[in-house]
Amino acid sequence: MNKYDVLLEEIVYAFQDKRVVKLVGEICELKDIEGDENLYAGGLSLMEKDNFLNPHLDNSHDKDRNKWRVLNLLYYVSPNWKLENGGNLELWPKGLKESQITIVSKFNRLVVMSTHNNSWHSVSKVLKDDVRNCVSNYYFSNDPFLTSDTFHVTTFRGRSSEKIKDILLRLDNGFRGSLRKIFKKGVRENPHQYKK
Repeated sequence: MNKYDVLLEEIVYAFQDKRVVKLVGEICELKDIEGDENLYAGGLSLMEKDNFLNPHLDNSHDKDRNKWRVLNLLYYVSPNWKLENGGNLELWPKGLKESQITIVSKFNRLVVMSTHNNSWHSVSKVLKDDVRNCVSNYYFSNDPFLTSDTFHVTTFRGRSSEKIKDILLRLDNGFRGSLRKIFKKGVRENPHQYKK
């Protein structure tokens, strides 16, 4: 990010400020949470027309598998973004067979979402010929969000209308999860991190 406007790095790392982490922890009634100076799988993202994310669970740990991922912070920065543009966050609190809750990727909106074995979420297809931008950050803890949480890699699923895709994604999830059980720290350094 240091190759671009300094504001980009500043906006991402503003959410890693210890005062912000502490405040978010207090609001969410979570003690002893930590930011992530490496931005493991966090940072800036953009989605253009026809981009989307299938329902998924974020991976359960930090890059070294020492801490549990407990919160996902999504800060939307596309001016004048509307529901009909698509590219909106979808939450599946009752599982993928039930209806999702849609949260518009509205400008200046911060969504703080718990991450655990049941926090399925997705992003609807971007329908407008425009770019939807988001600043993502994660917070970690020594303890999982739910006591029932177990280790898992980022896990994708197909939507209810995507039967074949869902089967293939389940096979992929199982394969990657098995590899991580054998290679605890992974087979290579994860490129989805940033060194300030």
